[in-house]
Amino acid sequence: MAVVGRPNVGKSTLFNRLLKKRRAITHPQPGVTRDVVSAEWSIDGRPVRLLDTGGVSPEGDAFHRVVSERSMAALARAHIVLLVMDVTETTAEDELFLEALAPQRDRTILVVNKVDTEKRDPDVWDFHRFGFSEVIAISAEHGRGIDELLSAVTARLDAIPRSLIDTGASSTGAPSTCPTSTDGPTEGTEEVPAPIDLGLIRISVLGQPNTGKSTLCNTLIGYDASIVSDLPGTTRDVVEERFSAGGYHIRILDTAGIRRKKRVTEDIEYYSVTRAIDTIDESDVVLLLVDADKGLSEQDKKIASLVVKAGKGIVLVLNKWDLLADTKNQFEAVRDRIHFLFPVLEFAPVVPVSALNRTGLDRLLRATTSVFRQLTTRVDTGPLNAALARWVTRTPPPLVNRHPLKLRYLTHVQVNPSVFVLFSNRSVGFPDAYLSYIKNQIRREFGLTDIPIRIEVRSAQKS
Repeated sequence: MAVVGRPNVGKSTLFNRLLKKRRAITHPQPGVTRDVVSAEWSIDGRPVRLLDTGGVSPEGDAFHRVVSERSMAALARAHIVLLVMDVTETTAEDELFLEALAPQRDRTILVVNKVDTEKRDPDVWDFHRFGFSEVIAISAEHGRGIDELLSAVTARLDAIPRSLIDTGASSTGAPSTCPTSTDGPTEGTEEVPAPIDLGLIRISVLGQPNTGKSTLCNTLIGYDASIVSDLPGTTRDVVEERFSAGGYHIRILDTAGIRRKKRVTEDIEYYSVTRAIDTIDESDVVLLLVDADKGLSEQDKKIASLVVKAGKGIVLVLNKWDLLADTKNQFEAVRDRIHFLFPVLEFAPVVPVSALNRTGLDRLLRATTSVFRQLTTRVDTGPLNAALARWVTRTPPPLVNRHPLKLRYLTHVQVNPSVFVLFSNRSVGFPDAYLSYIKNQIRREFGLTDIPIRIEVRSAQKS
């Protein structure tokens, strides 16, 4: 279901109202929404893919024409269209949009927004002249008329033949299989095996502006879901898409570029950056994208610290690697330098790619799925404590205030994020160096080399 209309009629406000959460950025400035923002929605127990579109306007530069084209493409694919208009005025842009909407008229509900009070109700009658079978007055901001709109949408859903609904399609209608994964053609009449379903991996792509985040996302999913330009801050909303690779379903979030806080001067950018950072909590693995030619910055380090603190997997992606001079052992030198200068990333896989030239993407997906498998691996208590006994024998713990430090028990209490609890005769003042030693041994012995691990030390006196 697509929410469409000219700029600044309240499409994103309605989108957020239907979702019951702030998913799309709203602002008085026209044209805030650029990409098609999609979200999974449920109405009356039925799943619906809800699309918020950029404002369609016949005027503007090439960039705004791309925004309009993306919105019209989303409209053409929708089973239900919510055309949003502003009760306070009808413009020439509205008239032109109504003409373009003609092929989808039968699938369209005209939603007259900003009818905040009963005083505005008589003004709605004027909108019946446009010839739509359903005209519904609402206030997206205050929730007025939303129940009536939901009833109309439910009735429309009931009328759609199931054969017309492709529940596996993406929001853009493009193929959902990652183009980098090629299995080759099947010859003759040999039966094609059913695809393996290993579950869902939630990925977000973070980084500074103009590092190629949208290009990478578009290349991975195989179509242009996010608008790409040289203009910093092109991506504002979080763009969600899905594809399949290596037996996994992957939900990927393209986010706005994150600059240093003191350089963020506009409200819109502030909301974009805040929303981008919020995606960390919605993800299993974060792809931190860095311009290989520029290297990591302190801002990248801050982003990485947030990811690690949340216990999420992280893969450092060195994009535009093809622009660097090809010298022997260059990647190894860069990787080792990153791990040395940025200890917070000492465990993180580093992958060189060129999103534009489509190189390194298979390697990136393998690293991502490997990190996810490690995040979801649980270590059994028996083998863990047998290993702990060996580690302690090999490297005994130091004295703390001239008292012996005794380790009683180690258990893996949580996966994704991976959390261990270590019971000791002393929880306060436990030496950080020895805790790091235990952490490194866990990584090496149980194959958790590429993920953040948290160990909580608790007091346990011997009975």
